[in-house]
Amino acid sequence: MKTRKMRIWKRAGFYIFGWAAKVTATLWLSTCRVTEFGREIETRYLKANPGKGLLYASWHRGLFFIIFWYRNQNGVTIASASEDGELAAQAAKRFGWVTARGSSSRGGRQAFREMEGYINKGYKGGLVADAPRGPRFVSKLGIIYLAKRTGIPIVPVIWNADRYWQLKSWDRTIIPKPFARIVALFDNEYLQVPADASRQACEEYRRQLDNRLNRIMYQVDHFYNCPGVEDPRRIEVPD
Repeated sequence: MKTRKMRIWKRAGFYIFGWAAKVTATLWLSTCRVTEFGREIETRYLKANPGKGLLYASWHRGLFFIIFWYRNQNGVTIASASEDGELAAQAAKRFGWVTARGSSSRGGRQAFREMEGYINKGYKGGLVADAPRGPRFVSKLGIIYLAKRTGIPIVPVIWNADRYWQLKSWDRTIIPKPFARIVALFDNEYLQVPADASRQACEEYRRQLDNRLNRIMYQVDHFYNCPGVEDPRRIEVPD
């Protein structure tokens, strides 16, 4: 009986956290000014493919803002199967997202299958945000296989802010400060994975995705430190 009561209180706590996170994040992030670059790649695709969505790839450090930015658009993302993941799932739900539960170490394959099922039912695309491994930012094959199985292209997107906090967490989360200026950058090309792509080919697509994500991350990370540059896409990225 005591265990059951604890579970009820825990579920109630998760539920309250989700609504509290929504209210706080909405008031907080609504003070920020967002400038977008390259979003026409998204609008062109959605106009040409009515009823379909896109797969968005990003780094996990920016998930906090992306969930708010793409709120109430019937999207799907992944949250870990842990209790921390439940907190994230509850917050995402309040912003109109559906979450598939799993991670690379626990239930990841099932989570991607669940995500695929939602997309095939008509959900407007999905977001996969990978985390850094050690000092490097390296994506995993999950979103590549998802693109292969659904036929939906991947669009890399990254954001940064002129003022933010960075947590000392496993994903290096960045949180924009109130009234910050935010720059969001989309890659200039889709990444389309053929349905017959081999595992070796999928690995090559994964490396391409890494390169694209890291390139636009470099550009947004340096944007506010380059006086006179009005478009992050003009920032030269070193090899």
